Amino acid sequence: MINSELAGKNLEVPDGTTYENVLDILGINQETVLILKEKKAVPVDGIAVPGNLTIMCIASQG
Repeated sequence: MINSELAGKNLEVPDGTTYENVLDILGINQETVLILKEKKAVPVDGIAVPGNLTIMCIASQG
């Protein structure tokens, strides 16, 4: 996550894990972020694949 303590965090998840599950593991509300893989948005219910993700906050936090 940009400008977050989660930036640069490595996470290993079992095969078949969705991006929604990844957000749950990280404690991130899926309704407040956009997930990018190789600069393209990915669906929250899509299966997570190895590589870097960019998680961008899209909702006001206060």
